[in-house]
Amino acid sequence: METWSVHQLSNEAQSFLDQQSIVDLRAYVQTLKRSGLPVIFTLRHLSKIVGVDYSLLRTTVERRRESSNYRMFAIKKRSGGRRHIHTVTGNLLRAQQFINEEILQKINPHPASFAFHSEGGIRACASMHCGAKWMFQYDLANFFYSVNEADVYRIFLNLGYRPLLAFELARVCTTLRLPKHLMHLIKIPKSSAFDHTYRLYQRDSHDSGFGFPCQLPLGVLPQGASASPMLSNLAARSLDQELTNYADQHGLVYTRYADDLTLSSSESFDKRLSIGSIHRSVIRIIRKNRFLENRKKTRVAGPGSKKIVLGLLVDSDKPRLSKEMYKRIDRHIYAIKKYGLIEVSRYENFDSPIGFYNHLAGLISFVKDVDAVRWDKFRNRFREIDSPVEIDG
Repeated sequence: METWSVHQLSNEAQSFLDQQSIVDLRAYVQTLKRSGLPVIFTLRHLSKIVGVDYSLLRTTVERRRESSNYRMFAIKKRSGGRRHIHTVTGNLLRAQQFINEEILQKINPHPASFAFHSEGGIRACASMHCGAKWMFQYDLANFFYSVNEADVYRIFLNLGYRPLLAFELARVCTTLRLPKHLMHLIKIPKSSAFDHTYRLYQRDSHDSGFGFPCQLPLGVLPQGASASPMLSNLAARSLDQELTNYADQHGLVYTRYADDLTLSSSESFDKRLSIGSIHRSVIRIIRKNRFLENRKKTRVAGPGSKKIVLGLLVDSDKPRLSKEMYKRIDRHIYAIKKYGLIEVSRYENFDSPIGFYNHLAGLISFVKDVDAVRWDKFRNRFREIDSPVEIDG
């Protein structure tokens, strides 16, 4: 990172800027420094800070490197279907990591958001609902792809970055490259609802200049890129605030972990607040904030029903893993030792041994936050399994 003072900057600027421009420059720098954010003046300045060729960033902003910047692959979801993951290639990865580590990770998400930051976590999120009698759970469909580059632009703009740079950072962090069956999620904005300033910066890759508003598709957050998780958190801040306000008004507790929303209550509802009215209000707030619920994953659990948040039972004073989860991990490890990783991965319908190996590693890691003793036992048994790399070698 660069090291210099505002006084040094002002002295250097006097040779080529007028007094008002120097005042504006100082104000811009001070705003970012007081927030603990890196001072970036232009896209070219960013390229020098991160050590990435300027032409790579410029062509990325112009949407002329979509295929070169991202590789896509699909992984099976246990609930059915596939999740498409973007891997960032080349030096764009370095730029996105800088943006995530030096800018986004310094911003506090909404207190109701528990994913993608050090103060959150699955256990902390689930613990908020321990002892609940009623629980309302929602899943946001295509969560990352619901956040577009205009949303990201507003995030950087509100942090204090200049409009043009905010536009360029938004382009660096988003993509138009999606699987064909998901391309309908790439939207062309309606002029009446679109930020005028942002439109001025939209640019056709065949046009060498800025200036005229034009209707270009809006890129979305690539799932798998380092900056996407925290950007999604910040983009959902308004959603979190509105649902928190609603929860506070009606004696509920609200949390969000990525795309998983949970509202709960330890009390029974009176006649003025029905299950149906709560459900309709939550859906209205979700859609008002330009997200959509996944209807197949909407769930209401009342007294006597099993209550699970993010895979953890919350029917006692602290979150705990179900016996089924322990048995599942134990069964996988036992089967691998008896039949081999390749055979078990086929039996479990995974595309590859490494996919199943990583899946099992994730399950064991999940145990760590809840049951350290059992996690240590699973970890020691897991270490005895040859990794897929060793098998292939």
